Amino acid sequence: MDRHFIFRNYWWIAAIVGGAAALASFQFGGDDRIGLIGASIAGTLGFCYFVQQQKLAETALFHQLFTAFNARYDALNGELMSLLSEGDLTTEQRNVIVDYFNLCSEEYLFYQQGYIPRQVWRSWCRGMSWYLKRHPFKDVWNDEFRTDSFYGLSLSVIQEGAG
Repeated sequence: MDRHFIFRNYWWIAAIVGGAAALASFQFGGDDRIGLIGASIAGTLGFCYFVQQQKLAETALFHQLFTAFNARYDALNGELMSLLSEGDLTTEQRNVIVDYFNLCSEEYLFYQQGYIPRQVWRSWCRGMSWYLKRHPFKDVWNDEFRTDSFYGLSLSVIQEGAG
């Protein structure tokens, strides 16, 4: 069970666990029965509040990441497109492609941590796949991939993500 499952289903998790705690408190609480039932209700409400706040914080983080990644990509996009027709690359042009791959690997890092939804990652992978099928991107990728500097991002990870 991951946090996304909890975010989607916290209301019924809270109802089941809170209800079971209140029932156990009623059944076995003895003289402290009312206090334990109250604590069960308070704990259930606290859990709901915590999950809502956590979900809100992670949504804000995703928005911040999504905006930053797209802004960085937008800044590179024109240069990337102009490199599609290039033969031999200058050092500066190669660095633009490496910057793009570094951006992709950062996206992958946050995807692995669960902060980027699958459908967004799929979309980004499709864009990466498009570039990696073309010269000079494929050549630079093959050279740079040997350095193992992309946080585990590989062609197979990109192809799987795009699927």
